Amino acid sequence: MHEEDVERGPLDGVRVVDLTTSLGAYTGRLLSDLGADVVRVDLDGDRLPRPGVFTEAGKARVTAGRAGLEDLLGTAQILLTSEGPAALRARDLHPEDVVRRHLGLVHVSVSPYGLTGPYADRPASDLTLLAAGGLLALAGDPDREPVRPWGEQSTVIAGAHAAVAALLALLTLEATGRGQVVDLSAQEAVAHSLENAVQCLDLEGVLRNRAGSGPLEAGTGLFRCADGWIYLVGGLGGRPLAWSAITEWLLDNGITEAEALRDERWGERSWRRSPDAATEFRSMFERFAVHRTKDELYEDGQRRGISIAPVATPADLLANPQLTERGFFREVTVDGRDLVFPGPPYRFAGSRVGPRSTPDRSGTDEGITA
Repeated sequence: MHEEDVERGPLDGVRVVDLTTSLGAYTGRLLSDLGADVVRVDLDGDRLPRPGVFTEAGKARVTAGRAGLEDLLGTAQILLTSEGPAALRARDLHPEDVVRRHLGLVHVSVSPYGLTGPYADRPASDLTLLAAGGLLALAGDPDREPVRPWGEQSTVIAGAHAAVAALLALLTLEATGRGQVVDLSAQEAVAHSLENAVQCLDLEGVLRNRAGSGPLEAGTGLFRCADGWIYLVGGLGGRPLAWSAITEWLLDNGITEAEALRDERWGERSWRRSPDAATEFRSMFERFAVHRTKDELYEDGQRRGISIAPVATPADLLANPQLTERGFFREVTVDGRDLVFPGPPYRFAGSRVGPRSTPDRSGTDEGITA
C-alpha cells in the first residue's frame, strides 16, 4: 500500500460545503476527520460569525459570491447549514430550493428547532436549547436554579447527531444518485441525550431531577485521595456492589471501624441513600484514600473486583501511556497556529483519520475546482 493511500480517509473524494454557524460547525469537522474535503464558504457581504479553531481544523476557507457558491454546490455531495427556515429562505438557501437546483446534493440542515413547527424560526442559544431539550433540568443542585454545563454542549450534541445522519444520507446518495434533505433539530438532539433519565423512569419508575454534586448513595461518587480524586461505585440503584470487597479493603489497611459496614442496615436501600450513610462512609474511605494516589487506588481496587476509576486531569491525559502508545493526540496547524488536538476515538485499517491542518489553498472560490 502506498503512503498516499494511508493518508486517505473513508470519505476521500467527498466534498462538503460548510455554511454553518457555531451550531453546526462540529458536523463539518467530524466529516473532515473522516477525509472529506470540507470547504467553509464566506459569502460576499454576508459573513456569518466565525466558529472557534476546534471545529475549523481541516477545513479550507474561501470567499464566494452567489455564482461561485452555486458552482461549488455543483461539485459537492453535502451542504451544511445551521439556521432556521426563514433565515435560509432569505438567503435563497432553503433546503427545498437547494435540492431542486442540485438534485445530487445532500442538504444537512442543522437548526435550533427543525425546519417545521411553531418554534422553527425562534432565536436560540446554547442555554435555551439545553433548556428546551430537557438537559438543563438535570444539571445543578436540587434546591437551586439549573446550571448550564460548561461549553457549547448543544452544538456538540447536534453536530454529532448530524454527522451520523449525513453519513446515512451519503450512503443513499451513492446507491441512488439522488440527494435529499436531512432536517436535524438541535432541541430533539438534546432531548435524545438525557443521560439515563429515560432508563430511570422506564426501569425504576423514578423521574430524575437535579442531584447536585453530592453522592446519591453511600459508597458511590467522587472521593479525595493523595493526588486528586477517584470515582468509586459501591452501590447502584440502592443496592450495594462489591460491598464485602470494599469492607475487606478498608480493614486490610487499618480502618478498623469499617467492621461496622458489615451491619445489615448497609444492605437497606433507604439507609444507603440517606445523607448520614453517605457521610459515614466518606469519613472512613477518605481517611484510607488520602494517603494513596489515584493509580495505587485504581490498581488495588481493580485487583479486588471493585469498580473504581481515577479522575484524569488534562495533564494526566497528555502523559497517559495508553493514549501515547496509540498516538491519540495530534499536532495540527489551524489558521497559522500550531495546536495539540485530541484524536478520533476510532481507527480504520489503512486510513488516516482525525483532525487535520488547514489545507494550504484557502482564498477565493476560484481556487476550488471539481
